[in-house]
Amino acid sequence: MIKNVLRIALSIGVSFAILALLLQLFTTGLADADRPSVFAVLQASSVSFVLAYVGLYFVSLFVRAYRYRLLIDLGGESNVPSFRQMILVTGIRNMVVDMLPARLGEPGYIALLNRGYGVKLQHCVSSLSISIAFDFVALLVVVIFIVVKQSLGQGITGWAIGALVMASALSAIAVFGLFRITPWLIKSIENFKSVKSALPDWQTEQNRRAKAIDLLHNFNQSLQAVLGSGKASLIILISVVIRVLKYLGFYLLFQAVAKNSFPELAALPVEHIVSALIGGEVGASLPIPAFMSFGVYEAGSSLVFQLLGVADQAATFVSMLCVHIWSQLIEYLLGGVFIVTFVLSNRWQTELRDQESELNRLRNSNIRNTVAFIVVGIVLLMGAVFLTVQLWTTTKLGALSAPPTGSVTRSPQRLSQQPMNRIDGFVVFSSNRDGNHDIFRRDLKTFELDKLTNHPNTETYPRISPNGELLVFSRAHQPWVSQRNTVAWDVYLLNLETMQERKIASNGTAPQWLNNSEISYLRDATVVERVNVNTLASSVIYQGGVNNNMPAGARLQNPKFNDVTKQLVFTARQSDIGSNTGHWGTAIDTNGKHRAVLNGCELSWTSDSTGLYQVTPDGADGTLRIVSVNPKSLEHKTLINLRGEFTHEYWPKDSSNGEYMVFGASRGSDQHEHDTQDYEIFLWKLGSDSGEATRLTFHTGNDNWPDVFVR
Repeated sequence: MIKNVLRIALSIGVSFAILALLLQLFTTGLADADRPSVFAVLQASSVSFVLAYVGLYFVSLFVRAYRYRLLIDLGGESNVPSFRQMILVTGIRNMVVDMLPARLGEPGYIALLNRGYGVKLQHCVSSLSISIAFDFVALLVVVIFIVVKQSLGQGITGWAIGALVMASALSAIAVFGLFRITPWLIKSIENFKSVKSALPDWQTEQNRRAKAIDLLHNFNQSLQAVLGSGKASLIILISVVIRVLKYLGFYLLFQAVAKNSFPELAALPVEHIVSALIGGEVGASLPIPAFMSFGVYEAGSSLVFQLLGVADQAATFVSMLCVHIWSQLIEYLLGGVFIVTFVLSNRWQTELRDQESELNRLRNSNIRNTVAFIVVGIVLLMGAVFLTVQLWTTTKLGALSAPPTGSVTRSPQRLSQQPMNRIDGFVVFSSNRDGNHDIFRRDLKTFELDKLTNHPNTETYPRISPNGELLVFSRAHQPWVSQRNTVAWDVYLLNLETMQERKIASNGTAPQWLNNSEISYLRDATVVERVNVNTLASSVIYQGGVNNNMPAGARLQNPKFNDVTKQLVFTARQSDIGSNTGHWGTAIDTNGKHRAVLNGCELSWTSDSTGLYQVTPDGADGTLRIVSVNPKSLEHKTLINLRGEFTHEYWPKDSSNGEYMVFGASRGSDQHEHDTQDYEIFLWKLGSDSGEATRLTFHTGNDNWPDVFVR
């Protein structure tokens, strides 16, 4: 009972670690620019096709388990596991086979049968070896089908000919090597043993080598028993069925991924897709260090797509990565169930334990159990901690899907009664009120609201040029990208008179105007760059570790460059800026040396470039407040700290004339997420009482990143 509990706990700990590693693929294994694409494709996957893949997985599992059991029986094993037991072993084998490079997870099948169900080692090895050899033969059959189908269509491709040659060579080597060369080698070793046994010095090594020689002899007998059973044709047929079921399942999984996201890939001929799947399998079998074959599988399949003339390599890579992720999630979730079932239904080395005396058990059980509890406890704890860390890291990636559109909470006509309706200017902000985040403009004289952009991808961070004629903003690479991802965006320029737009920077966000013709923005989350919006000439302003005391590769957020004093302010990890309070903090860089400013974020220069303001997490009821900061002394004082319904201020931005400030606010710190929570936009006259701030939006959707222009 105790050992079963320990094995279950160990299985759970290992499962936690494996799930954590899968999560780590999303959190740190994917480039920031690629992650939204992968998320979008996974979310758009066809559920019906995924379920069809799961169904075929079980059919293939049963057929593969039947083949293993048949081979063990034909090999002469007297203790043949039941079909239910073989299903458990096969399911666990399917989970671990690709965990290590070059399919080094295969020996797990041998350990499960030998230790778990008492199958003799030679029959475990022979059944596995024969299965692998006949899998190559089945692969050859599939490749022949592809070649024949191509010959009846538009002609045989060079890749198909190469695959046919390779599959033929591998099949010949596998079958001839296993059933001809291997027996010959074993016979030679046995003869060599007979000669050596007559020599005096052989006696000292005989016992040590005898077991290995006997194992090889028994392995050869098992091979010959299968070969002489007359069932080779049946086994080949079963292997072909397994291979067809496998590729049919992966074809359905590919359709699940590509149908909605990459219809041009989904429409490719079946043989092209199956060829790419074979290429991925070949890549995963190579002895290249990669956990669960991530990277090498996608590279192999993408190479085949390229050889077949598919131009969109980014689409092929993302689609095959998503196919890989889906298959691994399904196989590891089911494999975890198989492991627990295996442990619960099996007692290891029952006969050996029965032969142990009660005295020995009493004498040794306490020590063994203590050590076992410690080891299992460590594995379980480490697995749980690793999984918890990865789950927490996943939450820091931001929302995986767009927030609800929301609805109007007050009639727009009432806005004209607000006290600031005579200001000659306008406010811009991003809002998802029309289905996805677009840029909107509210006229401060009439309070009329008009839509400046209409694009299927998320748009945010609008910034008005000093003369009020141009607008820069960030547009995501995908329909939805969380603002916590600061890479998967491009910077666009919009002429507010002609409404013409054009892209001026890639992989960038957080643009701000330096003057009427130049902006700065954050590129690749680590580099602050300036660019001329007319000529697109660019230069680097700042990069961590390059002529400054920030760590190399340090990630920044919302950098603001002062083109007058040549100082840069930004938000960064507290550990990077040298402060140990809070998670994020602000800093100011002067001549390559930065100083930590405050806990919080959104540190910005005033419009006249002489002062600073930011938000800090010590406002009313534990929410944020907006403070002014002296750039020399770093002393700060409260600018505005709202009371009432909306108390969580964010995104402060003052007007170019320094008279007004616009900002967003939500109902509390538990509604902090920038691009999903109900933020409303407020306008406030600097220096006035905070109670005089005017609410400009009344909508339950998400309104964010406002800017204001006053003529």
